[in-house]
Amino acid sequence: MIVGLGIDIVEIERIRHAMKNPRFVERILTPAEREYCTSVQKVAGRWAAKEAVAKAVGLDLSWQDVEILPDEMGQPCARVASRHMDPSRLRLKVSITHERKNAVAVAILERISFHAPGSLI
Repeated sequence: MIVGLGIDIVEIERIRHAMKNPRFVERILTPAEREYCTSVQKVAGRWAAKEAVAKAVGLDLSWQDVEILPDEMGQPCARVASRHMDPSRLRLKVSITHERKNAVAVAILERISFHAPGSLI
């Protein structure tokens, strides 16, 4: 069941300008994200994804509380460091896209419901 939805858009040029300050990338990306994000497009995508995750989750999260890295299939996978996020009960799905001027991300927060085998849903 979907319990949260977030979306964000950011101008890639705005992120390119912000990246002129070396502290910017250190502030918004985790060490693993900094290793992965080798282009301004990837940094902008992470910005938008972290904003979308915060909106979907509805918590006051810091930039470092949210990490967006590719899974084994290359899909963005969100990890939230918060005692309020129980991965056995809640699952985040994230999608990131880019076009020439913008990066856009959507995050969906799902509550996982379990049903006994053979039960009617």
